[in-house]
Amino acid sequence: MTSQWEEDGWRQQRTPGSYECWNFDVLDSMGNGASVSFFDGLYFHPKYLREEARFYRSGSHPRLKNVRDESLASFYPAVAISLFQGGRRIAHAVNVYPPGSFRGEQGSPEIAIGPNRITLRQDGTFGLQMRAYPTDRSITGPKARLDQMMFAELTFRPKLPGVQHSQLLRPNMEDGARHTWVIAAPLCEVTGRIQQVNLRDDTLALDLPVQADGFHDHIFGGSGICRRIKRIIRGHAVGSDWAIAWNHSVGNRCDGQTDSICLFETDAQPLIIPHPQVETIQRNTSHFLVPYPAHISMHGSDLRGNAIELLVNHHDVLEAGPGLVRSTCSVQLTTRGKSRFVGMGLLETNSTRSVGLPVISDWASRSIIRIEADDPLWRL
Repeated sequence: MTSQWEEDGWRQQRTPGSYECWNFDVLDSMGNGASVSFFDGLYFHPKYLREEARFYRSGSHPRLKNVRDESLASFYPAVAISLFQGGRRIAHAVNVYPPGSFRGEQGSPEIAIGPNRITLRQDGTFGLQMRAYPTDRSITGPKARLDQMMFAELTFRPKLPGVQHSQLLRPNMEDGARHTWVIAAPLCEVTGRIQQVNLRDDTLALDLPVQADGFHDHIFGGSGICRRIKRIIRGHAVGSDWAIAWNHSVGNRCDGQTDSICLFETDAQPLIIPHPQVETIQRNTSHFLVPYPAHISMHGSDLRGNAIELLVNHHDVLEAGPGLVRSTCSVQLTTRGKSRFVGMGLLETNSTRSVGLPVISDWASRSIIRIEADDPLWRL
């Protein structure tokens, strides 16, 4: 019989600390773009992390029926968006919706959280619609801007057919919890527009047309994303007819179990290099105590024994928050002894270990805007 842990993400919603996240990234060579995420279980929410830790400290079993609602993914449906211009973040929003606001069906890429939705169209493109209240930074910390609203209307047109690759994101837990990384659309043409509107006088504070290459992946797991490991590093780079993705887990028991290099080309089968040898130079730590690499080198070989080398060099931090550092990086992949792919990419480091600290937890909580069922955001 298949256990609850071994079923897909839709079967893990009754598991404390579980999560499911859809990520959509677009960034051009000038550092302009956006990162949008839909969460069924906001895995860096301080309250969610406290409830998860409380549950597992108690020694309870995930299948028990007396699980508190506050420790379940369905209590934290959320959307997040970050806008980048010239290599820096210029706008940011994380909105958490009431429990039960997530809507979707097993096996379908169509989901909705409140008024935000991802739609699969008949021509194979993804339509993304979202709206959110942003937050600003001030001397006293994050400040909710309920007098402004961010709108995003984006179309992702995949250049490669079907889901490209699926694998473990990080090592399984001792209790059987699985964490999966689905590279759904690594190479997309993205068009659309993102705006920020002043609601008081209905004027535009920001109008950003989007036309660039993009990347879409999907992650889900049966317990906290960084539970019992130090951090997860993953990234991607996109060219005109190729895309590279990689991941690396850091922890005492990881041992490269789920590390990988993935190369996707429009006229070739995906090239997947599992368990490469990984070396990192770790010199930087964000203000929220998240270490992130200055350099990553990954070495492996394909089925024919050809050496594969991936070099990733950190450039600039786009954004740093509790549990997250997102930065630009230069990427160089050498494969089959001669092919070389060079470009700019996006590097993301997740580590929730410091989010429970009082100052960081307070900052994270104030960065999150809770949306009530009667909020005008639902009706606009």
